[in-house]
Amino acid sequence: MTGRHREFLPIALGVFALVAGYGVVNDQFIVAIAPNHFAVYHPHYFPFESARLQALCFGLIGAGGPGLGWGILLYWAGHYGKLPEIGARATLLVAGTVLIVTALAAWALGREVAATNVTPYPNFFYPDTDDYLNVTQTVQLTNYLAGVTGAALSIVGLWAWRIARAPAAEPVS
Repeated sequence: MTGRHREFLPIALGVFALVAGYGVVNDQFIVAIAPNHFAVYHPHYFPFESARLQALCFGLIGAGGPGLGWGILLYWAGHYGKLPEIGARATLLVAGTVLIVTALAAWALGREVAATNVTPYPNFFYPDTDDYLNVTQTVQLTNYLAGVTGAALSIVGLWAWRIARAPAAEPVS
């Protein structure tokens, strides 16, 4: 792409890659803790029984789709209108920071559940009372909540950053 939209693909595909990569790595940790998280509690869309391969596919597809949508929205927030644009590098740094904060929150809460066996979310979110499944389900729920919250804040934050960078309007005489 040329001109004004030259950063669309680097941002949209870059955020997709970051989120899909995070989803794959996160789900590999999940399946290492509780293989039944994917083997029993997810539908079998894929033609293999391996819990690790199921986790790989769910991580890639389950995170990649929302990641692409988030990337498109970040591009829009950083480029739409006449305000100063936010470049691809800064946008990807924002997305990466959101993912790091999400991971820290999810795994810290999962660790707390492992230590106390007290779940932070309502019981209907937990399909079983297995200690390991409580940990992995807590991690996943926290990923969803923190990820969506962080994504929304990052979109608003990019827009606000653009407004703050805009030149001051000349006084009307």
